[in-house]
Amino acid sequence: AVVSTQSGHYGRGVLADEYSSKYVVWREKLKILEENPKRQKDLQQCRKYFESMFPTIKRKLEQEERFNRARSWGNAVRSEAELAEIVEQLNEHQESEDKQLECVAPIPPMILNPVDRGRRFYNENGRTFDPMEEHKHHMQIVSHIWTEAERQTFKEKFGQHGKVFHKIASHIPTKTVSTFVITT
Repeated sequence: AVVSTQSGHYGRGVLADEYSSKYVVWREKLKILEENPKRQKDLQQCRKYFESMFPTIKRKLEQEERFNRARSWGNAVRSEAELAEIVEQLNEHQESEDKQLECVAPIPPMILNPVDRGRRFYNENGRTFDPMEEHKHHMQIVSHIWTEAERQTFKEKFGQHGKVFHKIASHIPTKTVSTFVITT
């Protein structure tokens, strides 16, 4: 695809070349900033301050620098002392990793012992053996609770029908005939 601007058309090659040239300029400016003696001095002061405040940071930085120096030597070791230093650094690095792993929460074994395997939890909370019996019991409890509308309807129908409760019950579907007998 071709990118269009106000000044004309640019192909991908032109944009890539422009990006590359600006990237090179940016890298040169960054290199100049990083090599600035004032910046180097400020970084050294900051490092000294933090190392004096946090000695563990100092030890860790020194260890990383030694480890990086050992890596930069590559496969060539110049003396037995260097080899011993590299092996020591690797052992220290492994020990520090082991200590960090020890600080992590322990993971319990996934296999249960025989005693725990024999234990079972049976939850019968809310288990219904006979749903119809439960429903009837619930309706008996609920049937004793009257809403204001049900009371008003009962009074009106009782006035019309008297003690003919099956006719009154036909107007109040949530109540049974026995409920009316208990109520009056």
